[in-house]
Amino acid sequence: MSEEKTKPLEKKYFKSVIIFTLAIINISLVASLEMWTKSASRIAVMLFGGVGAVVCYLLLDFFGKQKEKRLRVHAMLWGLPMAAAYVLGCRMRRDGTALAGLKELPGLVLQVGCLTVLAAACVCIVLRGGAYREALRQCGLRRIVLQEGKQYRFWQVWLFHSIVILLCWLPVFLAYYPSVFAYDAEGQLYQVLAHDYSTHHPLLHTLFLGAFFKLGEILPGSYSAGMAVHSVVQMVIMSAVFGYTTAFLYRKGVPAYARNILLFFYALFPTNSILALSTTKDVLFSAFVLLYTLFLYRLVTEQGWGGAKKSWLLYVLCATLLLLFRNNAVYAFILASPCVCIGLYRMRADKPGVFQKYLFSTATVLVLFLLGSVLLKATTDAENGSPREMLSVPLQQMARTRVKAEETLQPEVRQELEKYLPSEWVFAAYNPYLADPVKNRAVIHDDPAGLIKTWIKLGTEHPQIYIDAFLDNSIGYWFIEDKTHAQIYGLGTESGFGYLSTDNRTMPAGCEIIEHSYLPRLRRFMEKIVSDNVYQAMPVVRLIFAPAFYWWMLCMYMAAVLYRRKYNMLLPAAFLVVYYMTLLLSPTVLIRYMYPFVVSVPAICCCISTDIGKTGGKLYNKN
Repeated sequence: MSEEKTKPLEKKYFKSVIIFTLAIINISLVASLEMWTKSASRIAVMLFGGVGAVVCYLLLDFFGKQKEKRLRVHAMLWGLPMAAAYVLGCRMRRDGTALAGLKELPGLVLQVGCLTVLAAACVCIVLRGGAYREALRQCGLRRIVLQEGKQYRFWQVWLFHSIVILLCWLPVFLAYYPSVFAYDAEGQLYQVLAHDYSTHHPLLHTLFLGAFFKLGEILPGSYSAGMAVHSVVQMVIMSAVFGYTTAFLYRKGVPAYARNILLFFYALFPTNSILALSTTKDVLFSAFVLLYTLFLYRLVTEQGWGGAKKSWLLYVLCATLLLLFRNNAVYAFILASPCVCIGLYRMRADKPGVFQKYLFSTATVLVLFLLGSVLLKATTDAENGSPREMLSVPLQQMARTRVKAEETLQPEVRQELEKYLPSEWVFAAYNPYLADPVKNRAVIHDDPAGLIKTWIKLGTEHPQIYIDAFLDNSIGYWFIEDKTHAQIYGLGTESGFGYLSTDNRTMPAGCEIIEHSYLPRLRRFMEKIVSDNVYQAMPVVRLIFAPAFYWWMLCMYMAAVLYRRKYNMLLPAAFLVVYYMTLLLSPTVLIRYMYPFVVSVPAICCCISTDIGKTGGKLYNKN
C-alpha cells in the first residue's frame, strides 16, 4: 500500500480512537454523576455503560463528520449551558453543593467541558433537522405532500379540534367533579367572602373565580355547582385556545404528524386536562401567553397580518388580559417589548408600518393595564400585596447561610441576622426548595435598608452558599432530571399533593366545595400520575413532565432560528425568555408556574418546520 493511501487511513483510525476515548470518558462521567448507579447491580451498570458508550460514540462521530464551521460553533455554544446545567444539577442532587471547595473547580470545569461536546452533538442533530426540511422544500416535495387531500376552512378545523379536546377532558371533569379546588382558591375566595381584597393575587382572577363561587348561591347544589360551572367555562376557553392553535398550524401548512402530536398532547397530557379544571390563575394566564406568542409569530412570519385592524385589536385585548392575570407578567412584558420593537424596526423595509402599529398597540396595552389595575383596586378597595415575593431568593440565601454556617458567623453578623431571621424558627423552617416558610415569617418591614446591607455582607463572606441557595431554589427550572418540584408540598394520593395539587381546600361552614367523583376509577388512575408521581419511573415519558424540558425546548427553538439566520423569529420568544428569568427568582418550582411554556413552546416549535427555510408567508390562504 502506497504512503499516499496509508496516511488518510491512519488519520481516520486516529480520529476513531479519539472519538471512542471521548465516548468512554463521557459515559463514565454520566455514570459517576447519576445517583442510581451507586445502588444498581453491577450488570445493570455495565449494560448502561456499554450501550451508553455506543450511543455516545455514534453521536460524537456524527458531530465530528460535520464540516460546516458555523454548525459546529452554534452546537457548542448551546451545548455548553446544557452540559453545565446537567453537571451542576447532578452535583446539587448528590452533594448538596455545586462546588465544595476551590480544589474541585478543575474537576467541575473538565466535567462540563467533556459533556459539552456530547451535548453539542445532540444539538447538532436538531440544527441539521432544519437543513433537511429546507432541502425537501426546495425540491418541492414538502409542498406536494401538504397539498394532498381535502382542504378545510380555518374555522372548521378550529371547531373540530376544540370539540375533540373538550370531549377528551370531559371524563376527567366527571372524575374530579365539581373542580380541582386547589392552590390559592381558598385564600382568594376568603377575600370575596370577607370583601377584604389584596393585590397579592391578581384581582381580575379573584373576581373571576368569585363570580362563579357566588353563582353557586342561586344554583341547585350550592357553591359546588358554581365551581362546576367555573370548570366548564374554563374548559371551553382552554379547549378553544388549543383548538385555535392547532388550526393555526393547519393554516400554516405544518405537517399532519406534527399537528396531530400537538393535538394529542393538548387533549391527553394529564397536566392539561387537570389544570383545565383547576382554580389556579396560571391556567387562563397561560392561554393568553399562548395567544400572545402566536400573534407575535404571525407578525414576523406572515406578510398580511400587519394591516389587519381586527388582529391588532385582538392583540391589545389578549396582551392586556395577560398582564391582568399575573402580577409578575408586567415586568417581563416591559422588558421584552423593547426587544420586539427593535426587531420590528429592523424589519420596517419588509413590513412597512408594522413597527409603528406595534409601538402604538403596546403603549395602549400598558395604558389599559394601568387603568384596569387602578379601577379594580378602587372598586374592591384592595390593599397592596407584600413585597416579600420579590425577596424570596435573598431571604433563602440568608437563611441557608445561617443554617450552614452558623458556627462560623461573627457574633455581630449573627446578631444582625437575628433581627430578620430569628433562630427560634429559621433552622426548622428552612427548606432549600421552598422559600415560603422563611419568606412568610421573616421580619422585613422594620429596617429594609438594614436587611439589604446584611444580605450584601453575608454574600461577600459566603458566596458559595448564596450560589447553592439559588441553585437549589430554582433547580427544577433548568435541571431536567430534578424530582423535587413534584413533592414540594408533599406526596401521595391521600394528601392530594405531588406533581400537581388536587387536594380540596377547606372553606368556612356552609361554603364548602363538596367533591363527588362520577368516575372514581379514572380519578384513582390520574392520582397515581399527578399525586403518587408514578410517571417518574418511566425513563422517557418522565422528561415530558419536567418543567425544565420546556425551557430547553425553547432553547432549541432559538438555536435553530439563530443557526438558520432567521433572527426575526426570535421575537415571539422574547417574552417567554424574560418571564423565565422572573421564575428563577420565584419562591419555588411548580409545573403551574411553567405552564405558559408547556402550552406555548411546543406550538412554535411545530411552526418552524414550515418557516425556518423561508422569509415569510404561508402555504394556505385563509378561507
